[in-house]
Amino acid sequence: MLIKAKLDSLQDTGIDYHALLKQFDHLNHMNPDKFESTDLDMLIKAATSDLEDYDKTRHEEFKKYEMMKEHERREYLKTLNEEKRKEEESKYEEMKKKHENHPKVNHPGSKDQLKEVWEETDGLDPNDFDPKTFFKLHDVNNDGFLDEQELEALFTKELEKVYDPKNEEDDMVEMEEERLRMREHVMNEVDSNKDRLVTLEEFLKATEKKEFLEPDSWETLDQQQFFTEEELKEYENLISLQENELKKKADELQKQKEELQRQHDQLEAQKLEYHQVIQQMEQKKLQEISPSGPGGESKFEPLI
Repeated sequence: MLIKAKLDSLQDTGIDYHALLKQFDHLNHMNPDKFESTDLDMLIKAATSDLEDYDKTRHEEFKKYEMMKEHERREYLKTLNEEKRKEEESKYEEMKKKHENHPKVNHPGSKDQLKEVWEETDGLDPNDFDPKTFFKLHDVNNDGFLDEQELEALFTKELEKVYDPKNEEDDMVEMEEERLRMREHVMNEVDSNKDRLVTLEEFLKATEKKEFLEPDSWETLDQQQFFTEEELKEYENLISLQENELKKKADELQKQKEELQRQHDQLEAQKLEYHQVIQQMEQKKLQEISPSGPGGESKFEPLI
């Protein structure tokens, strides 16, 4: 939307993008009464930085996810006897091998990768592959750019070679991390002005590079180490501290609950005692005012 605003402002379409873009927090406060192309540049730069931070956070969360998986696996192994532990370790290694046994993954953004999309997704003859036509086919919203979502959609066929939701050994969280890394890689290679959008000009220029025709092999996640033993140990120490803190809070809450229950029981006992005293006083009062005969019996005859 920001890029579209900049292009329209340069073409003087008459649209009041100043009012539209007041919702953003990155305006030039040194010149608040005038909105120029430089203000849009500032907005685009700030929005790009925000998105980069978001991607960085996603990578960090993925790393924590993988460390937690390994932590829980090791903790589970500790609960097993030696025989069961060996069985689980054997199964774990077997699952890893099954996951790693997949067709070759093409380098994201390479000619081979795009031609595969052209043939299998678009249903076109690979011999007729044309980068300009390919770009227009996958610019789904026809805005003249390939945005991040449109780029990520191009990697689905490659990801399906490695990940299948029906397979126990394939983790869909890892698939999305793989998709993110592929998109970041292509953006780094193609997006020359770093606005997180690929223009037709940038796309065609990238197809002229040697790397487009002869790319390096792509290293999938199963060929990478997500964390070191030191990082895992540090993470486990953090988990332990958090668990201890939670246990401490739980103990404090339990004590508060017990104290509240004690106070409640005490109040109930006092209420019971109070009612008993009132009842005794009322009975005594009735006895004192009740008329009696010479032998102390009541003069009131029972009603029949």
